[in-house]
Amino acid sequence: MQNDTFQHRMITLWVSVFTLFLCINCENTTEESTLTFVSFPDFFNFDIPEPWPQYEEAVDYFLKQVQSENPKFVLVDGDMVGGRWWDSPQCVAINGAIYFSGWARRMDNYGLTYYTAIGDHELGDDPWPKEKRALIPHFEKAYTDHLKMPLNGPENKKGLSYFVREGDLLLITVETFEVVNDSMRIQVAGEQLEWVEQTLTAHQDAKFKIVQGHVGLWGTLNARSSSQLMLEEGKESDFYKTLVTHGVDAYFAGEFHDVTVLEDLGIWQIVHGSSWGRKIVNTQDYLVGQLEGNKLHLTLKRIYMNAEGAFMWNVNKPRGPREKVTIDPKTLKEGPEITGTLTISIENGVKTYSNISGYFAKAKLKSK
Repeated sequence: MQNDTFQHRMITLWVSVFTLFLCINCENTTEESTLTFVSFPDFFNFDIPEPWPQYEEAVDYFLKQVQSENPKFVLVDGDMVGGRWWDSPQCVAINGAIYFSGWARRMDNYGLTYYTAIGDHELGDDPWPKEKRALIPHFEKAYTDHLKMPLNGPENKKGLSYFVREGDLLLITVETFEVVNDSMRIQVAGEQLEWVEQTLTAHQDAKFKIVQGHVGLWGTLNARSSSQLMLEEGKESDFYKTLVTHGVDAYFAGEFHDVTVLEDLGIWQIVHGSSWGRKIVNTQDYLVGQLEGNKLHLTLKRIYMNAEGAFMWNVNKPRGPREKVTIDPKTLKEGPEITGTLTISIENGVKTYSNISGYFAKAKLKSK
């Protein structure tokens, strides 16, 4: 009888341990299948010294909000700096060391892993006369030396174009600028386009695919204090057709310093971001993405801010950003405002959309 009791107790203990193991394993699986990222293009869009006392409280507020989302990584789609350093190769090297390094330190100080795309400001800002085009290799070197992006892209764009695979998410970053026959073209072509297609083919098992590039692809896009650069040929470009063919879910862009969402053939073009220090650009808009199993949740958020004071000097741009940026009392009181939501679900290879609100709800109407 005592032996039976002992055996019963041992069986009960074994079942309890096994159940606990299953629960722990289940919890770990849930954690592994959930991935959060945050995207905020055009941060800052000017040469902002690090530190700059009259920006620090606003920067701290914003980056702590990003931190609070608990992202695995952040995406910053071009125009981190002012970049008008076209006086000489030495000018590019010195200012690149100052402003790219300062920008990276801000991210590091908040423990943020970042993946950036190259914008027009990283290449000296548009337009590109002959003397500036001659400096493109120097601009690209400054960018790659100090931001140190992955080196798994095409041979002619190492550290400029690359991919990141995190579980069921594939992220491809492209440089939307190509020097062709001594002319700057806004496109993704040649060796880079071949690489994009090869990468999408190699990772066709990824449930969700996102591409980020600095310029807009198609449509009429809201803009504030922007050159409004767009991809040549838009929907007719081989680049766009490649994204459609491979079922890319979303394309993230900056450049316009405002928010527009458009949808076409299953691709959601999400233009968002900001430009710090311009009175007309009074919001910092950012995107939170959360991959959870077969669902990708996207949420657009908005922080209101104010630019004040005189113009800050930037290289070759005396009327640079305003000297002071503060977070608006509305945001300090109420927190970030949600301006749009979307959930993309994939079941048996079929995409469906739900939880559509705000900018995403307007997308299909604007896309027509």
